Amino acid sequence: MLEFARSEPFTLGVEVELQIVDPTTYDLSPKAPQLLSRWSGRKTVQPEIFQSMIELNTGICADAEAADRDLRSTAEPLMALAREQGVRFIATGTHPTARYTERLIYPAERYHGLIARNQWIARRLQIFGLHVHLGMPDPETCIAVQNELLHDLGLLLACSTSSPYFQGEETGLASSRITVFEGMPTGGMPQPVRDWAEFTSVVETLTRAHAITSLKDLWWDIRPSPRYGTLEIRVCDGLATLSETAMIVALSQGLARRAGARVAAGRGRTYPPIWYVRENKWRASRHGMDAEMIVSAEGETMPARERLRTTLDELESGGFLAGNERFVPALRALASGAPTSAERQKATYERTRDFHAVTKALADEFEDDVFAGVGAH
Repeated sequence: MLEFARSEPFTLGVEVELQIVDPTTYDLSPKAPQLLSRWSGRKTVQPEIFQSMIELNTGICADAEAADRDLRSTAEPLMALAREQGVRFIATGTHPTARYTERLIYPAERYHGLIARNQWIARRLQIFGLHVHLGMPDPETCIAVQNELLHDLGLLLACSTSSPYFQGEETGLASSRITVFEGMPTGGMPQPVRDWAEFTSVVETLTRAHAITSLKDLWWDIRPSPRYGTLEIRVCDGLATLSETAMIVALSQGLARRAGARVAAGRGRTYPPIWYVRENKWRASRHGMDAEMIVSAEGETMPARERLRTTLDELESGGFLAGNERFVPALRALASGAPTSAERQKATYERTRDFHAVTKALADEFEDDVFAGVGAH
């Protein structure tokens, strides 16, 4: 059976994928090797599949406040290095116009192996996400909390939608990124499992069948990460600013704490119907915070903003947002109609009819937020 490392329950580790862009053309720029070779800070900046992207990682954080500070402690010196190298950053789920056919693969065996195995499907992975690791006390709790959080993945995606454009096309979606992710043979919905033994059996079978070579090949929207003793939420688009990232991290931690409390009290929900999870994911992808979310297996619905509002009420009353109170006003504003990044991008494009203006606005947004420091937004 797979070993599961021990973690302090509901601590956080956050991964943010950044786009590297040229400050004149605002197209993606393959400068990751130069940036990484000159980076002398903590080992919190890592390569990704393409040379036009990098990943920022935090250490183990107690709450979203600590994760925000950690990300900024990396982002601030990285911005200075980026200026030296003549590049800027965007943090949303897709670049509005860049062509995936023009991307250069980062020179690492794993990435070239992905391309060799999955071909065009992997070459299209010009997408950028937010991944949130949540510490789990033991493997059985990890699976039970995963099954609980399947009920909430659609809401998390809706709150984070930031990829309405892909390769210069108006996709009609709030999150086109998540549909690209779905193309991976082991991407998207996790395999339903009831306990750790069943998860271990799935992994062993997939490995024996050569469907995966390691757990990294499970590109699920949510998955256990036994090496770290965590449950990893992977459904969210990249957020336009670090302030918005911290807001979604706070919501994710609150939902996980609530799920853990339900499991501990013996009130954990069973794995929801697959159609329910997929439909909510689709509605979030299509409509973002304007989606009508399904809230029961009987087909009852609720507007996404109302769903967020009632969820926040429950999380606050249960004390599940303790330590993350600073981010509640931004979440409340989102529930009351504040625009997502997808909505802001659409407004910029409708006003200018210029994708260059959209990409520049995204770079400005990220940069302004970093330089504003902790507490911006």
